[in-house]
Amino acid sequence: MSATTVSTSAIPHYAFWTAAAVPTLILTGFGLVTTLPIAILGIAALRDPRLAPVRAWIGLTVGMLVGPFFTWLFRADPSASLTSLLHPAMAIAIAAGAGVTLIAMLRQNRG
Repeated sequence: MSATTVSTSAIPHYAFWTAAAVPTLILTGFGLVTTLPIAILGIAALRDPRLAPVRAWIGLTVGMLVGPFFTWLFRADPSASLTSLLHPAMAIAIAAGAGVTLIAMLRQNRG
């Protein structure tokens, strides 16, 4: 019976799928829900050594959502949603940052 070989340098699946959820949620109008995968991705980048090669791209994606999130958090209008406060160009930039993160993860996995 042979043991299966697990690559320690491969990007974990949860990080890949979490990064894939970010552009989907942002572009479909679920701005506040996007904070959950962003938080998971940010914490994983700090804790998981397998994500070290793509840590800069994850930081870029997380950093682009922090500004609009704090704008929403300290807003004057209590009924405004994060999606309504998010400029369309910023939403596209966040989705593009997550896309670049996904490409960097795929390139890291292919070695």
